[in-house]
Amino acid sequence: MFGLQKFGDGIGLTRILRFYREFGIDTDALARRSIVVTGSNGKGSTSRFTEAALTASGRRAGLFTSPHLFDYRERFVIGDMRIPQEAFDRHASTVLAFNQRQPEGDRLGAFELLFLVAILWFEEENPDAIVWEAGIGGRYDPVRTLRSPLGILTGLELEHTQILGATEELIAFDKIDSVAPGGSLVISPSVPAAHRERIESYCSLAGKHPVFVSDAFEVGNVCNTADGTSFTARGHRVMINLIGRHQIDNALTAFLAAAHWLGVQPGLTKQHRLVEAISKTSWPGRLERVARNPDLWIDVGHTPKALDLVTSAFLDFTPREKTLVIFGVSASKDVANIAATVASRFDHVILTRANKAGADIASFSNAFAGKQITIEPDIVKATRLARDRAEREGLTVLAVGGLFLAAEVQHAWNGGDPATLEFL
Repeated sequence: MFGLQKFGDGIGLTRILRFYREFGIDTDALARRSIVVTGSNGKGSTSRFTEAALTASGRRAGLFTSPHLFDYRERFVIGDMRIPQEAFDRHASTVLAFNQRQPEGDRLGAFELLFLVAILWFEEENPDAIVWEAGIGGRYDPVRTLRSPLGILTGLELEHTQILGATEELIAFDKIDSVAPGGSLVISPSVPAAHRERIESYCSLAGKHPVFVSDAFEVGNVCNTADGTSFTARGHRVMINLIGRHQIDNALTAFLAAAHWLGVQPGLTKQHRLVEAISKTSWPGRLERVARNPDLWIDVGHTPKALDLVTSAFLDFTPREKTLVIFGVSASKDVANIAATVASRFDHVILTRANKAGADIASFSNAFAGKQITIEPDIVKATRLARDRAEREGLTVLAVGGLFLAAEVQHAWNGGDPATLEFL
């Protein structure tokens, strides 16, 4: 984007703070209205749930997320409004001009640019609250500069280990550092309970207060359907649009975080407006049905754990023998384990490769030995094959393996050229 590298010239927190000083950003006011969301999986859904709950409370809430599916303006939202193109262009020009004034070897990356565009737009629009999804980790991510007194940790999995650490424990510590000293961290039930004592110890030494959602809610009677997921908590039956047990964790985590920020008691019955808003929330690319007759579902999950959760939920309401999967994976991800997860769940698979960063099919095709597979490297042709076969045989199509794969399949299904999509 704009010819910039994704992450710029190394860790950029100094550049972000320099920008705040130059443009007179009131960092104390920014901190008071900010909630930072970190985690290996579930950040986007939890961020959206949190924003929806805050909006339902009568607050004007902003939302900054990443990545996007089709339009970079998806990342910048206040209520139902995306950032206008004029505002994006104006603020991007300001940030690019700032970047040109920086020394060689200390320039912004594309993610930092988008973060600073969000800073300028939210300063201009002045929402009451802002929910910020971290890019990678927390310690070295731009969201740390917000000095937010409230953060969310959605889940842990080995990812970006060169930056975040080689164990889930070290990754947790990195993400915890996104919250300012003295702040509170709401921790999802998706975070393995085995890490609790170490998280508590690290928070204690860092002067932060952990709030475990599992202490507040016990979930039962989970039911996944094509229309959403229902469950019981504290004797209250809840139905959410987003599908899967992991989305229950995301929803309850967002509810508790929103209640904490609002300073209200987190009762599901008492805070019915927050619950209703969360229940109605949708979020693109999260086990989403994007076409019918034949049905096409997509999911942007890009880790073995994410694919395990998503495919398990999907099979609760779609027969395995009636499912045709379009699968590909990014070369930078855990290719072997992601492929093995999908191969263990489905028998009819079309193997393909996304235009953006797709792994060579030969690197994962062995995982599908013994399955009924078709290999078609061209994603447009692969999508057409899937659609034709689904129409003939009455199958449901599921596109999984990562964001690039899911977005490109959906775009091709609708007659677009996936090669034209712009990602970071």
